[in-house]
Amino acid sequence: MSTDTNQRLLDILKQNLAAAGTQPLYLCFSDVVMQAMKEGVLAEGDFLPSERQFTEELGISRITVRKALARLEEAGSIGRSRGYGTFVKKAGEPKLSYSLADVKGFSREVMLQGRKPDTLWISREKVPADALVASKLAITERTLVYRLKRIHYIDTRPMSVALSYVVMDAIADVQDIGVSLYDYFHRNNIELGALQSRVSAAMSDDELMQSLQLKTPMPVLIIRQTLFDGQNRPIEYSESFCRSDMYEFISED
Repeated sequence: MSTDTNQRLLDILKQNLAAAGTQPLYLCFSDVVMQAMKEGVLAEGDFLPSERQFTEELGISRITVRKALARLEEAGSIGRSRGYGTFVKKAGEPKLSYSLADVKGFSREVMLQGRKPDTLWISREKVPADALVASKLAITERTLVYRLKRIHYIDTRPMSVALSYVVMDAIADVQDIGVSLYDYFHRNNIELGALQSRVSAAMSDDELMQSLQLKTPMPVLIIRQTLFDGQNRPIEYSESFCRSDMYEFISED
């Protein structure tokens, strides 16, 4: 959110809170913010002022601010990311529930929730494994692996950028991989075993903003996973950079 937009929102809130009458302030506060979203004062990806800014500029308690923000979050109007702040979400966009424990893969998870997955391939190439990839795949450094980079879509909207490193003998024909890498594994009778996952967060850089069609920087969730086959051999190490406002991750089914 720019300084001008920030100040405009605060001015609108001041005016409306002063005329709230008997309406609870937190309800008035959240209603005003939702109206600002509808009228275009706030755009998707804009960051709201901090709780401290709200309390100091508006002369209201932090409890009031927190109750208002909780109502907005429950309505799906905003998202929050520790260390980065509170941001505006696209109205009415349901989050994708994605399991970190079950080996379904992105496309199958999307279809099971009644939505349409798609994949835009960026590159499919052979590269020598660096130290990190080699350690994750239990191979020697500089061993050739497939490096697969693509953008995942849901209902025509870009949701995440996925980068996978796959051992060579798990892929017979790299051009035969369609929307889903995991579906390719299933078609080629590769038994899938355990999945190890780690989650962290960062701000989107220029490349991610372009790939995910973001107008302003926003937090992204970084999902690092190692997939094992049925013999407990690591076959894929992946890093996925996911829009934090459109995913929710489940650690257990």
